[in-house]
Amino acid sequence: MRALDERTIAAGTTGHVLMERAGRQVFLALHEFIATRLGPRHAQRIVVLAGKGNNGGDAYVVARLLAEASRTAVTVCAVCPVGELKGDARRHAEALPASVPVVVCDELPAAARSPGTVLVDGLLGTGFSGPLRAPYDRWIRSVNDSGLPVVAIDIPSGLNGETGETQPEAVVADLTVTLAQPKAGLITENGLAHCGVMRCADIGIPPAFVERTAGCGEALFAADAAALLRRRPHASHKGTFGTVLVAGGSSLYVGAPFLAGAAALRSGAGLVTVAVPARARQAAQPPLAALIVRAMPDADTGLFGVACAESLRVLLGDARAAVFGPGIGSCPEGETVLRMLLTSDRPLVLDADGLRLLARHPDCAPATAPLVLTPHPGEMRALLTGFGLERLLAARRTEQAMALAQRTRAFVVLKGLGTVIAAPDGRVAVNTSGTSGLATAGSGDVLAGLLGGLLAQGMAPWEALCLGVFVHGLAAELAPTGNRALVADDLLPLIGHAFRELSPFA
Repeated sequence: MRALDERTIAAGTTGHVLMERAGRQVFLALHEFIATRLGPRHAQRIVVLAGKGNNGGDAYVVARLLAEASRTAVTVCAVCPVGELKGDARRHAEALPASVPVVVCDELPAAARSPGTVLVDGLLGTGFSGPLRAPYDRWIRSVNDSGLPVVAIDIPSGLNGETGETQPEAVVADLTVTLAQPKAGLITENGLAHCGVMRCADIGIPPAFVERTAGCGEALFAADAAALLRRRPHASHKGTFGTVLVAGGSSLYVGAPFLAGAAALRSGAGLVTVAVPARARQAAQPPLAALIVRAMPDADTGLFGVACAESLRVLLGDARAAVFGPGIGSCPEGETVLRMLLTSDRPLVLDADGLRLLARHPDCAPATAPLVLTPHPGEMRALLTGFGLERLLAARRTEQAMALAQRTRAFVVLKGLGTVIAAPDGRVAVNTSGTSGLATAGSGDVLAGLLGGLLAQGMAPWEALCLGVFVHGLAAELAPTGNRALVADDLLPLIGHAFRELSPFA
């Protein structure tokens, strides 16, 4: 990042202007965060924490803009007097209105930790490395113990921007506004655990400079997802947007395939058929009347098996994509259905117990059409073991996903914090949207249906997965319930809001 700044400055943009842009982008993201996620009760005052370097300079810009634009009380808590700052950071600190108090202190005052306060972390930036030293160790400990919402400028203080390591701790933020480009350390597992919701802010670094800079992988942000949403043709009908077949459910797990089916409809698919075992159909309550439900012969077992294979084959003939696995349970005869689906020419999303079925029968792969595997960490362990990749059980998530994609010739969506998307050709991306609210039963079923719906609309697999995974996470971010009370059913109507948040062509 430092090299990008230097090139931009050498090309004619001053460091003072870059710092102003950075602060303004953080201010805008903070304003949106308060309006959509916190509300006035939890944002009665804002305390901006300013360090000695450029990150502190960004913090002073944020404080000035807050003072100019809102009636919310703003205070700066600084580790040093303004006179000890240098260069652009000092110039911006000196531009702070006199109405904003600057409190120089060795640790975060108790008054700055009162309920209703939002903390803005501008203590340490990307230049930090090594163990924390005083007074930053005390400040960071106080921030994390405060129980207050925290917005980090560029990177949570104390996090190594290159490795994602903490020595021994770093700020745990609720929103991190990373500037220009995400830092490698942010998209590590430890980095993601400290960032909260992430936003990537454009501060005017020329794209040509970014392209000539060595990267560390692809991170998915809103701009990436928005670029994949195109205008739908006005001259269209339901057949234009594809048919999805969702095959799932059992006597024990009736709801899962309907969550997937409803999500496929919400993705924009023209028609969705949900096929469930006949015994499970008796207890089914589809969440949307628009879903077509078909009962499959099951020999009164409530499970998928040999009896339903031919009926499924007929339904598959009308579909452009299929989803198999949500709610199927441990079906002894499921191998027959799996082999039939994998030998068809329809893109297939394999989820939940369908993945464990594949792990028990790895000879079923590869498929003749695009295959998407959507494991959570437990299912990933089963797949790695089933495909002879046990050596990677303790590896990084990106390594696991890439290895499984190459071994199976499938696309892999490894769910979790920073969902990893890997393609058979070696491409890999880490998603940045989502909240802890997605850690709830059924959210994976919603994702599987969303991906199947996008595939049925004719999107290329890589694009469909990147868009679907990001939208799924963004839907959780938009939940009015917050994180604790979010359930998978809540995600369904939020999918449309997420699309509209990204593009006018939703």
